[in-house]
Amino acid sequence: MERREFIAVGTAAAVVSATQAFAQATGQQDSAAKMEDMHPPLYKNLENASIECVSTGNDCLRHCFGMFAMKDTSMAECADAAYQLVAACNALASLAAVNSSHVGALAKTVAMICDDCKKQCDKFPKVKECVECGKSCQKCADECRKV
Repeated sequence: MERREFIAVGTAAAVVSATQAFAQATGQQDSAAKMEDMHPPLYKNLENASIECVSTGNDCLRHCFGMFAMKDTSMAECADAAYQLVAACNALASLAAVNSSHVGALAKTVAMICDDCKKQCDKFPKVKECVECGKSCQKCADECRKV
């Protein structure tokens, strides 16, 4: 075999090998994509809205606790509403994440809790944490009603 033939055969073998490897990798990616589609999240927007409510509710609680430390209890009802919000939205986010069949029933209750919390937040329009929590409550309540 001459040198030119050897190089040509070697190049052809490398191309075939690379093509096969690429085809296998693409096939694995297609399989992974099919597996992801197998169990899609049914309540992703609700889950995200609930998680946001937990975050802003905790921010509100931190502010309320700071007020309590200064002997100001004017936000006691707000703290109570935010505490309930955080607990309920944590549960809802967890159930939504796993496509629980109980999401609909819990979402009705969480919508009421969000509405109650928003009413408390609206009492403090100059407090940044309350404004942000109120927005999150509204968004979460809206998502709850879609379920």
